[in-house]
Amino acid sequence: MIKTLTTLGLALILTTGYVAAEAKSPAAIAGTVNDMEITVAEADKALNILTKGQKTWATLPEDAKKQLIEMMAPKKLAAVAAEKGLTAKEKEAAIAGFWMQKKMSSVGVSDDEVKTAYDKMVEAAKAAKSKQQIPPFEAAKNSITMQLKQEKVVKELMKNAKIKLK
Repeated sequence: MIKTLTTLGLALILTTGYVAAEAKSPAAIAGTVNDMEITVAEADKALNILTKGQKTWATLPEDAKKQLIEMMAPKKLAAVAAEKGLTAKEKEAAIAGFWMQKKMSSVGVSDDEVKTAYDKMVEAAKAAKSKQQIPPFEAAKNSITMQLKQEKVVKELMKNAKIKLK
């Protein structure tokens, strides 16, 4: 799921980041995929990520340019397929999931918070006389960290929510 959201995120970054800029001024075209344009700006953005700023479209040899366009093509094609193949609810869920992952990546959780949550989980299992084996702390640490991050994001969202029944 995280890989899928990361891929969707990268696809969004690479395919939608320059739509507003393109609307303002004509952009140089690096290539096309099914008549969809890939701008030099999009190619440079992808190269910046891939090469950590070492390469630009202008400095690439022809074979590397073709390779880059071929690498960017599936993202363009997937964006079109997603636009056509997903329902409004599925699009909403994908965007919400991507936003949640992005927000969670910026939330901090200390090792002490994770350890405290783990200890509470162990105590709750003992109190419930659970027969389910609790994994060792190191094995559960990443999962608990993600859960705590998600809880923090949800808590922040809910802090100012105005919920009414009708």
